[in-house]
Amino acid sequence: MRRAARRLLPTLAALVALALFAGTAMGCGGSEPADPVTLQLNWYHEAEFVGYYVAEVKGFYEAQGLDVTILEGGPPGDPARDTVLNGTATFAITSFAEQRDLVMAGQPTVAVMAAFQIPPLVIFTLVEDDISQPVDLVGKRVGTTTEYWKKVLRDTLTAAGVDPTTVTGVDVKPDQMSLLYDGSVQAWLGYAQDEPIRAEMDGHPVNNIFPADYGIGGYEGLLITLESTIAQQSGLVKRFVQASYEGWRYALEHQDEAAAILTTWAPDNGLEFQKLAVHAVAPLVDTPQVPVGWIDAARWQQLMGDDYATTRPGFTMQFSPVTP
Repeated sequence: MRRAARRLLPTLAALVALALFAGTAMGCGGSEPADPVTLQLNWYHEAEFVGYYVAEVKGFYEAQGLDVTILEGGPPGDPARDTVLNGTATFAITSFAEQRDLVMAGQPTVAVMAAFQIPPLVIFTLVEDDISQPVDLVGKRVGTTTEYWKKVLRDTLTAAGVDPTTVTGVDVKPDQMSLLYDGSVQAWLGYAQDEPIRAEMDGHPVNNIFPADYGIGGYEGLLITLESTIAQQSGLVKRFVQASYEGWRYALEHQDEAAAILTTWAPDNGLEFQKLAVHAVAPLVDTPQVPVGWIDAARWQQLMGDDYATTRPGFTMQFSPVTP
């Protein structure tokens, strides 16, 4: 569908390109100061945000006349969403669950882009244990670090038709993955770009079971801002989304270069780890069904549930640089 649209609208594409070039020229002219923008991440610097780092380093934000500051998240501190609500950040990254709660509470936040079409949640196991689907976990011990991960495990098992009581959950700490390596537990839950890669780097090849394959989870890595920002600075929002999209596209098309850029933000894990992390993120961000960053109205409504207030949807794609 996307290829057909490009064939039918060559003139429009040319006009859009010309408009973007003109906007860039205006934004970067010596007499026009760049607009300051702050992006608050909801976790420490890592591969799930790589498109934004690439947009900054490759000059995509600068080309749109933006002076962007990317702030690291993670505890301690206020959740990223709160920095948008209190005006200390222009944009923030948040989870779908958090944005759903904000919408239901009547808070004026709006999602303008979704980095992940497929959530990066995984249940991973050692290859040698030959566990590749939820039913294989029956009678096994699974390490979970928080109540959140316990719920992900229960929901995945239920969705796969497996009685959760047939699987033993074990409370573990994030730094106890040696319990997986020595067989004390046979599975662990985490993010595709993090814990499974740590296991691989430790010399333990893994199988990943994606809860998304069983209908668990939805959009993740939502880019949110305020309704008032959209109303008062729609041009700035459009330019930021455009440059962020270009950063993600470049990262997907130049994954090893993107990993090298990521090491300047998160140097501790090293280049090889970040290469694996970016490669793990890529197929969850770039899916064949829709363009990068896309939010589908019907899917959004389904994920929001029966109590969803369609009069205030909590997302908009009016700033999307692409059309599926």
